Amino acid sequence: MKRLIQWFLTCALAATTVVVLLVRYEDYLIKPWTRDGQVQADIITVASRVTGPVVFIGFKDNQYIEKGALLYSIDKSTFIAAKNLAKAKYEESVANALEALDQYKRAEKVVQEDPDAISRQALLQYEYAWQASEAEKRSTEAALKEAELNLQYTDVYAPVAGYVTNYSLYMGTMSVADTALISLVDPASFWIYGYFKETDVANIKRGDRAEVTLMGYPETPVEGVVESIGWGIAQMNTSLDRELLPEVSPTFEWIRLAQRIPVRITLTEIPKDIVLRVGMTASILVDTVFRGEMREDKGELRRRVLGITN
Repeated sequence: MKRLIQWFLTCALAATTVVVLLVRYEDYLIKPWTRDGQVQADIITVASRVTGPVVFIGFKDNQYIEKGALLYSIDKSTFIAAKNLAKAKYEESVANALEALDQYKRAEKVVQEDPDAISRQALLQYEYAWQASEAEKRSTEAALKEAELNLQYTDVYAPVAGYVTNYSLYMGTMSVADTALISLVDPASFWIYGYFKETDVANIKRGDRAEVTLMGYPETPVEGVVESIGWGIAQMNTSLDRELLPEVSPTFEWIRLAQRIPVRITLTEIPKDIVLRVGMTASILVDTVFRGEMREDKGELRRRVLGITN
């Protein structure tokens, strides 16, 4: 009798273990999980459109900047001189065009009164001179507008609202045209990149509910929704040699590891006590059964991130 009870208990324990394992396996299939997640956001690089030394800086590192705020200014003296020169040339071309037009009109009037007074060729020369002066006027006018724009470009404004981060700009720095000196983190654009094994991605769909646990806030999960799944990752064996043949490095691994595919998670609910920063790490669990709703209201997200209340 004792052996029978022991056998029964052993069978019951084994059955319970199998059931638990099956439940856990099913839960693993319908709720893929990764600890390889990272907070991301839109990073807007800001560069001047003209070259010159910086004479004014209107922000500090990590400061929040409103859209349209003056970030920095470049020395205007050279561009003021260029504008004045362009303006003088334009005014001169206007005077030349008026003089050429007056000469052409007078010659045309003379011909009307006395057709033999001026030859047809001479009249054409007056007309061509006037047309050339008009073209010169348009050219100098365009140069003046360009000079005025370049003068305006010496003031660099924030294209979006965001946080200044990791800038390399100081008084006297030579700002080179189209070379970024400032980066702005858009607080309305935070999302999560979760890198899931390729064996899990097949079950993940757009709209799946996601639960994000940030390493810095382990007790406060953040709700999210799967926005999209990456379509490709970089491959090591894609470079070509001088004969345009692919270079494939030999591998000596007995175990093939699954690749990681990026899954973009849109955050739907951000608790007030959480401050998101680009690069923070996170764990992500995706519920492939529950389909959530995609939210596109970035303005509301920005207000929550910044703690702004209506």
